[in-house]
Amino acid sequence: MSPILCRQDRAGAGREGRTLVAILFWIVGLGLMGRPFLRAADTTGWIDWSAVDRERWSEIDPGRNPETDVPFQVDLADFDATFAEGLGATLAQHVEDGLEKWYATDSPRLKASGVIQLSRLPAGQKQFLAECAGCHGPEGDGGGPAARYLEPRPRNFFKGLFKFTSTDTGVRPKRKDLYRTVSRGLSGSAMPPFALMTEERRWDIVEYVRFLALRGEFRQMMLDEAWDREELPDGDEIAGIINERWHPSGLVAVFPSASEPVSDAASIERGRELFLDKSRATCFTCHGETGRGDGPTAFDYEDDWGYPIRPRDFTTGVFRVGQEGQDLYMSIATGIGGTPMGSFSHVLEPREIWDLVHFVQSLGGGRAAQ
Repeated sequence: MSPILCRQDRAGAGREGRTLVAILFWIVGLGLMGRPFLRAADTTGWIDWSAVDRERWSEIDPGRNPETDVPFQVDLADFDATFAEGLGATLAQHVEDGLEKWYATDSPRLKASGVIQLSRLPAGQKQFLAECAGCHGPEGDGGGPAARYLEPRPRNFFKGLFKFTSTDTGVRPKRKDLYRTVSRGLSGSAMPPFALMTEERRWDIVEYVRFLALRGEFRQMMLDEAWDREELPDGDEIAGIINERWHPSGLVAVFPSASEPVSDAASIERGRELFLDKSRATCFTCHGETGRGDGPTAFDYEDDWGYPIRPRDFTTGVFRVGQEGQDLYMSIATGIGGTPMGSFSHVLEPREIWDLVHFVQSLGGGRAAQ
């Protein structure tokens, strides 16, 4: 056999070998990526209580037993077992009756309330189940099959709280707030941008998320009231409260309240002084004097969903809601829902908030002094 043919045979064998290796890498990679979504939903608790999680919780809340942190459905069963005999009806059935009455997709009361655009729900549900339920769960409780592998955890809509809004602290988000999150995603988290999805489909998802939040908040409030009063709560009264919270006419943006001034050395220095101020902004107590998220109270908090939460390390230049000045202004002015980061719009003047924004951007290498 000629040397040329031998070299060709060896070259062909090499190409086949490299092809097989590439195929194996793809199979393994796709398997690892899809593994979380092929597992059963997390029904034993809200957190995968690994040794790391246990150690973290022992530091933050030594008195808490993570083994008892159980889902909503288990709480219902526990309540029913304790109180059903005296009430003559189970809370679970009472909640389901209320949901059917007020928050079914064909509910006349929901249609009359003007809170939800019912026409968007079928398409929104289809998109949500395809794109979002793997993390957020089909009911929006944050317990999808991939949730236990993610940090931060996917949002649980049942409290009606969303982190990044243009409304004041504790106020429900406007539609455009949710649309912004769906479109842009959240940097440094598993929440991707859906900018390639058509605008109509994104608005459909937004409306379905609002629908799930209404249902989830109704469930949660019914349970909370039942535990507090040891009696079946008034579903009509609770639905009225929730609908008022979510009605678009009552959702007023407090951001933006002032246009951005020039980011220069003077503005950055004023922001630094506010950042280290012990009586007003007090940012350093959580974020640390150098903005690395290592302040004296950095390990003292958990969010409203019960998970440990750390302050942002500004030196990375990565911010969940976005890197632009107006994104950071919004987080400072309105706070971050469900976290210890409250609103500063009632404490600082708009100009002072912009100074803080410029200082925070300078920590991450952005917005060099002009």
